[in-house]
Amino acid sequence: MSDGAPGSSTRIRHTQEEQRALEIGMVSELRSAAGRYPADRQLRGLITELRANSRRFAKLWEAGVVGSPEVSRKTIEHPQVGLLTLDCNVLRMDGSGLRILGYSAEPGTEDAEKLALPAVIGTQSLAAE
Repeated sequence: MSDGAPGSSTRIRHTQEEQRALEIGMVSELRSAAGRYPADRQLRGLITELRANSRRFAKLWEAGVVGSPEVSRKTIEHPQVGLLTLDCNVLRMDGSGLRILGYSAEPGTEDAEKLALPAVIGTQSLAAE
């Protein structure tokens, strides 16, 4: 499981507490999918592989974590505007497995201003030339 540390392939930054919550949420989602699709061989194979290759995953799986967080906060490193702390809301479509993620910033905050900036600058670079 990724730690979101600088130099990793993600632009999302997590505190240790956020990382633990994310891991629990991901394992919970997978457990929920396994319950919805018990005959899915590929899904069972994925779970078997994760349990064999990740002690952290195996520990969480054995703990029987269940649930699905609906709201969380994420700090994202945008290449043009820097760090943004956003609320991440999840809309689930019951019975379909479809999830829609929506990111927003508290209105009137610096994060809201930064979030609006990419829409204005488009593909322009803010770096001095």
